Amino acid sequence: MKVKLINYTSDAKNLLLFTKNTRLMNEDNAYDKIKDWPEDKKQAELDYMLNTIKSSWEFVDYVFDIREVTRGFTHQFVRTRQGSYAQQSQRTVDMEGFGYFVPDEIGKYLQAQHHYDEAMKTINSYYQKLRNCGVNAEDARGILPTNIHTNIVAKFNLRTLHEMAKSRLSPRAQGEYREVFKLMVAEVIKVHDWAEPFLTPKEWSAPSMAKPLNKKDYIV
Repeated sequence: MKVKLINYTSDAKNLLLFTKNTRLMNEDNAYDKIKDWPEDKKQAELDYMLNTIKSSWEFVDYVFDIREVTRGFTHQFVRTRQGSYAQQSQRTVDMEGFGYFVPDEIGKYLQAQHHYDEAMKTINSYYQKLRNCGVNAEDARGILPTNIHTNIVAKFNLRTLHEMAKSRLSPRAQGEYREVFKLMVAEVIKVHDWAEPFLTPKEWSAPSMAKPLNKKDYIV
């Protein structure tokens, strides 16, 4: 899997603080004044926003190019309603020689890995045979596996990422989803290191989740 942040709100911190303080300021140059605030004041405002005002977070956007993930993952991914998506089409793209994901539970058993790889080769072979018979990609795709690789571009605002982080960084999350989201968080932090506290998992109280989460579990 590969994740790259390809676009984002550049002056996000100042925009976040400006939209949060719009209701409190009545000045034409309020945005410029906020840009000149000392960093300790800006940080105090961000800390306050973590547990209070969240509507301003929706002004900050991030666009990700996510590649070599599975169709199974993207079926879950697009259920996040506050997002925008563009995905590689199996209807128009010929998938001959497709790549695929091997789950850890299969990869740890040599014989299981062998059976899995052979199944993928068989599916690819019959996909090619259907295409060679003249069947279009739209109908031949019906035999393709859930764990086939696909690519997707996704846009989320900071508030949506915050809500996703609560569950998708948890040990309870599906493995591939958790790993993809960890890479997404890492990409955001590269450009906006101040955003890290906004992107942390929820502490689960179930007995199986009793062990406190460590930052290394969710930050790449």
